[in-house]
Amino acid sequence: MDAAGMADMPMAQHNHKRGPGVANIVANPSSRLAEPGTGLDNVAHRVLTYADLKNVGENTDHRKPNRTLELHLTGNMERYMWSFDGVKFSEVKSPIQFQYGERIRLILVNDTMMSHPIHLHGMFFELDNGNGLRNPRKHTVVVKPAERLAVNLTADAPGRWAFHCHMIYHMKGGMMREVRVSGPDEAIT
Repeated sequence: MDAAGMADMPMAQHNHKRGPGVANIVANPSSRLAEPGTGLDNVAHRVLTYADLKNVGENTDHRKPNRTLELHLTGNMERYMWSFDGVKFSEVKSPIQFQYGERIRLILVNDTMMSHPIHLHGMFFELDNGNGLRNPRKHTVVVKPAERLAVNLTADAPGRWAFHCHMIYHMKGGMMREVRVSGPDEAIT
């Protein structure tokens, strides 16, 4: 996705907790979908990037998201602290709430200096890489340092789901949340 594709992603103020667990805040995060992963930019062979991916068929949910949620991946490597929005899992007061059937645009901003493979159990992300109804479906997306990445998802699996960095030592260090999808006949409380 180029700069034009980022236009529908409003820049939010950094409203997450600052302190010992938040070493960096990226001033100008950008899309890095067309960049290869760390260490793969000067190799002799072709490296596929997220910009190259395209779903073989159309995604089934054609609705536009009815709300946007922005989360920042935060941490402090020296203190070995990892979190979402500056709050590690042991300090989280409530889950991230989705209503069953809701269409959500999730924007992930990586304020750390390393890549994080972010995984949501139970549902697929549709990575917004500019392919519209053929955006690739993924259950884990790698968010590069200083990257602002958007995914759409349909909350189609009622229940409580883990949402975390797939680097297990980052998850154990606090980069984890619970996503709660209220059932079809249940209001979010």
